[in-house]
Amino acid sequence: MEIALTWNLVLLSGFLLLFSYNFLLGQNGTIKLILSTYIAILSADGVAGLVKRFFFDTSPGFQQIIGEHEVSFFAWVRICFFLVFVLVFVIKSGFNIIMDKHHHWLVRLGIHAIFSMFSALLFLSTILIYISGNSFVEGMVYASEVDVYQQSLIAKILIDYYQIWFSFPAMAFLISSFMFDPKNKE
Repeated sequence: MEIALTWNLVLLSGFLLLFSYNFLLGQNGTIKLILSTYIAILSADGVAGLVKRFFFDTSPGFQQIIGEHEVSFFAWVRICFFLVFVLVFVIKSGFNIIMDKHHHWLVRLGIHAIFSMFSALLFLSTILIYISGNSFVEGMVYASEVDVYQQSLIAKILIDYYQIWFSFPAMAFLISSFMFDPKNKE
């Protein structure tokens, strides 16, 4: 049996790997990863913007070295900063997450599954946005020019609706906060 390697298969495999990893982290670890991802997205965009503004735009020599590969160069700069920032924020951040647990195991499993799914979708869509040469801060300009966007329905959905994948985890935090009443703590 032969299985053709397509972008859809790669993205689906990446999603399942990230989803499973979030289950290994536990609910509090998954929420910490989501918060770290949010901070890393904004930090990577900001630092890449500063590098572009103060080093690239002011240096004709740097512009000649990169030449016509400016978009892909800054895509990789964003990805590198994003991955480093996620790692640093998860390991060395100054915040600890301690979320109340619902008394029923099935509800706990459902909440954790939802957070794990949103974390994986947020991470994948962020990487795809950066690979396409775009920025969350600057907006979408180059997505349709990237091969993965043209060849994968999953990539199109993740890139075209990145605002949804960006906002769903925050909305899930808000909704889940109504499930736990701090007055009823034992």
